[in-house]
Amino acid sequence: MPFQFVQPQYVWALAGLAIPIIIHLLFRRRSRKVELGTLRFLKIVLEENARRRKLKRWLLLSLRMACLALLAGLFARPYLLARDTAGRDRLVAILIDRSASMQLKDTGKRLVELAVEQARDVINRSGDKTQVEVAFFDQAARPLGGDQPAGGSAKPGTAATALSNLLKAPDATFGGTNYGTALAWARDLCLTNSHGRKELYIYTDLQRAGLDWTAAEAMPPEVTIHLIDLGRTAVNNVAVASIQTPRRLVRPGETISVLGGIFNAGPFPLEKLPVVLTLECGSRKHVLRDRVSLEPQATGSVSFEVPGLVEGLWRGTLRVESEDDLAFDNQRFVALLCAPPVSVLLADGDPRDTPQLAETYFLQLALRLAPQGETFADSPFRPVSSPLAAGDRLPDLAPHQIVVLANVGNLSRGDAQAIARFVDAGGSLLVFTGDRVEREGYREATAAGLTVGEIGQVAHAHDLPFRLERWDEEHPIFEPFNDPQHGDLRRFAFTACTRITPASDTKTIAWFRGGGPALIEKKLGKGRVVWFAGACDRDWGDWTRSRMYLPFMHQVLGYLAGLTGGGPVRDVLLDGAVARGADVIPGIYEREGFTEVVNSSPRESETDRCTLEEFAKRFELALGDEAAEPSARPLAASLALTGDLRDDEVWYWVVFILLGILLLEGFVANRTAA
Repeated sequence: MPFQFVQPQYVWALAGLAIPIIIHLLFRRRSRKVELGTLRFLKIVLEENARRRKLKRWLLLSLRMACLALLAGLFARPYLLARDTAGRDRLVAILIDRSASMQLKDTGKRLVELAVEQARDVINRSGDKTQVEVAFFDQAARPLGGDQPAGGSAKPGTAATALSNLLKAPDATFGGTNYGTALAWARDLCLTNSHGRKELYIYTDLQRAGLDWTAAEAMPPEVTIHLIDLGRTAVNNVAVASIQTPRRLVRPGETISVLGGIFNAGPFPLEKLPVVLTLECGSRKHVLRDRVSLEPQATGSVSFEVPGLVEGLWRGTLRVESEDDLAFDNQRFVALLCAPPVSVLLADGDPRDTPQLAETYFLQLALRLAPQGETFADSPFRPVSSPLAAGDRLPDLAPHQIVVLANVGNLSRGDAQAIARFVDAGGSLLVFTGDRVEREGYREATAAGLTVGEIGQVAHAHDLPFRLERWDEEHPIFEPFNDPQHGDLRRFAFTACTRITPASDTKTIAWFRGGGPALIEKKLGKGRVVWFAGACDRDWGDWTRSRMYLPFMHQVLGYLAGLTGGGPVRDVLLDGAVARGADVIPGIYEREGFTEVVNSSPRESETDRCTLEEFAKRFELALGDEAAEPSARPLAASLALTGDLRDDEVWYWVVFILLGILLLEGFVANRTAA
């Protein structure tokens, strides 16, 4: 059938069409024939008129029956079935909540497992002409068997069975709940689909914390939505909601404070609940214990003083020892990097007898944060100056993390190869140009891959100084300077700069006025090489006197040392604000150049739930008058949400046809004798 009815019960009214036919057959006029010879010619005329009247009466009966049939069809509200190339006439989209709170168990199974079982039943009942799209969701909508925002699709016939077999509950769920993102995926799917019948099934625990993270536009009115509540009314849960330290980068021997937040999401008070902090680095281990008492729906804190740590990466957990309904949030991961300040070797290519005239004098002061001969404990850098006049060799690079070449005119083959090995192993190189830096002196450096392009002539400013005009605002070096309140780098003034033509394997991240490259970087093995097309002292400008010189140098050296962009130890929450792959679980991971600490969202520990009506109101879903569809699970609730009118209804065509038949019926009736 190419169409269906919104209110099919009115189709039964068509049975009433048999009534006038029965009446006609039962009470039709019967006459007795009498032969009169004198009326022989009149008989012929009357028989011809009787045949015409009989035909008109049957036509009139048919038109009146058609009017009744169209009237019944008008009340039944027919709509067309859109068919795609594969012959499908119905779309079923399924969203399954796979957030961390769906690990809660009920009737011996996790909620996500119950959701998958019910979703399989829907797929198996969908029929051969139904297209099925399935997506799990937490902080993002995820396809069946993938991470991109799309859905698994079932084609007609046996494909639905294959999709049902492919649909499996994840082994573990740790993401945050974001209903807006999931509904946006479903809405886009329904808008881009031409099917006449569209249904959306949402299996979730209706966690209130997931309502307000992403806005979602209203669902198309022709979509029928089934919202299945799998959550439990009462949940006993205690969670480690947070773990805080003053900083994640500490110095050897420094005592560090660790503060933890414990949340009692259950309905009962807790007395002297044990809390354990564990930190490990190789064979060394610290285990600290404390206790906390909590009222229902209250948060308490515990504090630990960790004694002086030795150098290394310390990994650990803050764990609450409790038997509750949700185990995923009973611990949070933490990592601390204990390391001395970053050692920076400053190779001075223009050494002077007077320290104040040295090429690296101002750079040393900026990195040390103290006058010559003094140290400042909070500086992240420990600069070591080394004169590098003609014929001098670089010292051993092993104790350092960064090498700075300041106006070094020549690099021998041995020094160039030593720096190349240093950078390839993970070190960093920063080069400042000057009047000594020329193409000839860097032939060996070019052969070792330490240059970033062709070194040109020195350009001198005449009327106006060279200034930084623009830069890559997304680069970690310049990220703090995007806010004008933090200073304007365009105030730097240079009387000269080195013209450099960048190579194809480099990236220019800052430009002088006029378009000349100012800051160029490249990857070399595990390390980085950065060139600045200017001198780091006063020879080519007075930028060292600017208030921006110190923070800018700290950003450049901090980027090369891995201290920017979040630092060497970075925290990530599996939440709506940070979309991660579905396979990422809480833990401590070694990434390229930094350590990543992944924890589940503290919102998932909140067990407060919303009602079906609140959910529908939040996302502008109109509650229909149809009865709630019963769920396979006794405690689950289901609610059908429908719009008033469908875009594919054809009732207006029925009205036009009905009016036309009524006009024709009146015309025929006036010309039919009683």
